[in-house]
Amino acid sequence: MYSIGIDIGGSKIAAGVIGEDLNLIRKKSLPFPHTGNPLDSIETIRTLIRGLISECNLKEEDAACIGLAVPGSIDYDRGVVINAYNLDYHDFPLCQYIGESFPGIKVYVENDANAAALAEYYCGAFRGCSSGLLITIGTGIGGGLMLDGKLFVGGKKNGFEFGHAVLLFGGEPCTCGQRGCIESYCSAAALVREGRKAASEHHESAMYVNAQGDLTKINAKLVMDSAREGDQVASEVYQRFTDYLGATACTAIALFDPEIIAFGGGVSNDGEFLLAPIREYARKYAFFKNHAKIVTAEMKNDAGIVGAAMLYLQR
Repeated sequence: MYSIGIDIGGSKIAAGVIGEDLNLIRKKSLPFPHTGNPLDSIETIRTLIRGLISECNLKEEDAACIGLAVPGSIDYDRGVVINAYNLDYHDFPLCQYIGESFPGIKVYVENDANAAALAEYYCGAFRGCSSGLLITIGTGIGGGLMLDGKLFVGGKKNGFEFGHAVLLFGGEPCTCGQRGCIESYCSAAALVREGRKAASEHHESAMYVNAQGDLTKINAKLVMDSAREGDQVASEVYQRFTDYLGATACTAIALFDPEIIAFGGGVSNDGEFLLAPIREYARKYAFFKNHAKIVTAEMKNDAGIVGAAMLYLQR
């Protein structure tokens, strides 16, 4: 038995085969076809699936499922993507389109952050735990929550949008239309915004100097590198950023009391430079003193593929 996971992103579609032992056997990817017609992406997905089945000498009847991870909201009962703006999927019957080409295989769809949490649960940082929260720090904030061994998708199955809980009432505008969301303060985009703002006011800062005065060259890595090198302005920006992440972790601890909180996404590659101040904040301010371990997510770029392929274990 095997399963296939598909991670559908705005730049590429990645696919992989997962064996019965939950190991990733083979993976491949193709660019997402931004042609203006979202149906063209269906043919790309079909091509990837057929290629994997052929290259691995597999039989369709031995497949446990085809799992699809998308950056959007899901109608689970219908297998429909309600909205995935980067993909131009709107009320899009994704499971039906894929299932028509592979009628003998069950097809499931899930939000990509939820799929990543599943990957951590079965193969990564959450192994041995019944509960865990994954917080992915990218352009936005993604979240996936495992409770009692089950993926939590909300009481009304609307999803788990942890990044859009309000952290600071009346704060910075968020892409969702609210102000002060966790995403507005804890995302890589927020770190870049604050880094550019500080550099524009402090031309002596390493951020401004290394960007040669061009604020558009200041990205999250430059802010983090400048802070690590001891630049005072960058260090203050980064300290506020990790404080917001610490407050976010404390909110999660008070609400869900997970056994473990794992941080993923590109910013998490900073390792202990990111985690140590978050842990210290939680040590001081978490409601429960015997609280969640705070770690780096383990599955990295394979999380979406692996988690999508695991959906048959949850459905």
